[in-house]
Amino acid sequence: MKVLSSLLSVIALICYHTLLIEGIVEETCTNTQDGFCVNSDPSVVPEKSAKIAKGANEKGVPPEASMKDCHDRYLDHCPRYAEDNQCTINPGWMIVNCPKSCNACHLRDPKIRCDREYLNISTTPIYQPGDMERIFSNLQTKFGAEYPITVLSTSPWVVTIDNFVSDEETDAILDAVNDHWERSTDTGKVNEFGEAGRTVSLSRTSSNAWCRRECETNPLVQQVVHRIETFTEIPSENYESFQILRYEEGQYYRVHHDMGSRQVLLPCGPRILTFFLYLSDVEEGGETHFPQLGLKVKPKKGSAVLWPSVLNHDVERQDYRTVHEAMPVIKGVKFAANSWIHLYNFEKPNLWGCTGAFDYI
Repeated sequence: MKVLSSLLSVIALICYHTLLIEGIVEETCTNTQDGFCVNSDPSVVPEKSAKIAKGANEKGVPPEASMKDCHDRYLDHCPRYAEDNQCTINPGWMIVNCPKSCNACHLRDPKIRCDREYLNISTTPIYQPGDMERIFSNLQTKFGAEYPITVLSTSPWVVTIDNFVSDEETDAILDAVNDHWERSTDTGKVNEFGEAGRTVSLSRTSSNAWCRRECETNPLVQQVVHRIETFTEIPSENYESFQILRYEEGQYYRVHHDMGSRQVLLPCGPRILTFFLYLSDVEEGGETHFPQLGLKVKPKKGSAVLWPSVLNHDVERQDYRTVHEAMPVIKGVKFAANSWIHLYNFEKPNLWGCTGAFDYI
């Protein structure tokens, strides 16, 4: 019986890890299992300057939504917003919050407004099978004379690039988000309008901020984005805004993957690349760990690490080997930035509120 019980436990663990990698379940395990999954310690929290994200709740419940009745959520403000042309400038928010004022009740349904043809975005993926291998294998030849590039793995590709971000560019990014830190959150449930709820993350204890508005329009930040475009041969319209991260002593992000299988349902498609920027040195700890590859990348201010989230021969299928974690900071503070890159245009679907709803199809 003990042998059978042990066997069933192993089978359950394998099934759990499969679901975790596919992005179907959230990480909730309570014990270390061969270095793969460790439950978070809720006693480790960001400093008081990190706020709880607006709308985040314990169960990740999104705003109430029903297709039955078309009404504005903000009766005192929606007509004025519509007069100010916000239905065109900010369609995603307005469609779900002020549909009556925008005469857009039918567009609350994400199956309609989030169709690629309706959004008028390309239906051709930015990478074809084989492009991932071509891009990575040519990095040293194309950029090695200007940037020190180290190939850590070729199957899958993982490379580091030193001197990628200057001190001046780093300061510009951090200065722009300095007052906007929030507790890191995970995506929760999704309502009929395609709005996703948020819950304070239990698998990562960092705080983050998003590089938007004055940050994205800063010429120094734009220089970094253009550099990423050159390296990846992918235009910035396929990029999410930089997610800026702050890890204080004891904080971490447990093993996870940046691409979940349900992302293929989104008009922007799945995340295919992660271009991760280190914005500070860390005295001890804070490495980016790839447990399936036996690799640890130490934070180094101005450097970057680049890896694929999908397979070279099938760019809509997750490469499970690039699961990774942010190891706990032991001494110092770690600042970094995620640049997540999608298979299709991200910019326009995001504007129309179509990038957070993994379950609407």
